[in-house]
Amino acid sequence: MRKAVRKAVLGGMPCVAECGGFLYLHQSMEGSDGESYPMANVLEARAYRTDRMGRFGYVTLTAEKDNLLCRAGETLPGHEFHYWESTDPGAGFIARKPQSDRKWDCVHTSARLYAGFPHFHFASRPEAARRFTAACVRYREELQ
Repeated sequence: MRKAVRKAVLGGMPCVAECGGFLYLHQSMEGSDGESYPMANVLEARAYRTDRMGRFGYVTLTAEKDNLLCRAGETLPGHEFHYWESTDPGAGFIARKPQSDRKWDCVHTSARLYAGFPHFHFASRPEAARRFTAACVRYREELQ
């Protein structure tokens, strides 16, 4: 399955991978037992366990550049909570905490990829859902 996912994503299949899906796209992931396990090897990054929950709560994601779901400057509301971290969390979006100055880079993006810790809901930005669907249709047409 890891090889099939790697082949599909690197072959251009549109992919939205949030949190656990994002971790699955890593080269490897440290388990709660401290052992390292191979993942799909799509992203050049390793996932590792932390001692506490990280970046818990709501965020506003602002796209740094055009990508699968957003144009540069557009936003997605989301939330984060995780006990794992990544050696490369991405830089396609900036996450900002509401009513705070706290912010950080996150999410690997391209014309066919959204891969990062933040969760979002397509109903919060229907245009993102339309863009994802359109990318899927284009991909299917390319295969024919």
